[in-house]
Amino acid sequence: IAGLAKTIKQEAPNLSNGAQNRVNLIESTAKRLGNLVNDILDISKIEAGKLTLENVDFHLDAIFDHITSMLREQAKEKELTFEIDLDSVPEWLRGDPTRIRQALLNLGTNAVKFSEQGGISLRATKIQEQGDEILVRFEVQDCGIGIEPNKLSSLFQAFEQIDASTTRKFGGTGLGLAITRYLADMMGGEAGVESELGKGSAFWFTAKLTRGLGIPGVRETTNRITDA
Repeated sequence: IAGLAKTIKQEAPNLSNGAQNRVNLIESTAKRLGNLVNDILDISKIEAGKLTLENVDFHLDAIFDHITSMLREQAKEKELTFEIDLDSVPEWLRGDPTRIRQALLNLGTNAVKFSEQGGISLRATKIQEQGDEILVRFEVQDCGIGIEPNKLSSLFQAFEQIDASTTRKFGGTGLGLAITRYLADMMGGEAGVESELGKGSAFWFTAKLTRGLGIPGVRETTNRITDA
């Protein structure tokens, strides 16, 4: 349905404002429904023990390039900027880049959704290294509305939102954070949040990875995006 709506906009650029708004609504609703179905399928696979992880080499920059490119249009509408800090994490790692991207995108989408101005920081930090194993913390910090302390403990439970008014204003299903926690568990880590009401939040997860065998100085993708 979302593809059909996009085709209509491309092939009929002279639609009236009313028709254009209806097509846009159909497209955005179809995308939300598609995301909801995918999230429910992921939760079902995880709870059934049928979701498996890859173990491949990947370039860390490529992960963050992907996240910022996916969020760029939404961030532009609010004039939000991105700041990326990869600290001392090796540029080549081995693990499941698809699931790391998914978890980070869940956090990044929320950061853009709940921020009206300012910047969003995306970080990767090496917490511990033992032999070939590296514990990496991935973090997304926003300048959004923040969260009351008594609401924090329920955020990573499936279908949980801060409250009903948040759902009405910002949308969402409450599945993204639950999936992020599940994925972190599968990767030998955990997930959490630090927040102050009215001053923003920092959502994070950790993952146990190993050093990759990529060629130093060679990247999978280029053109890192640092602002929208």
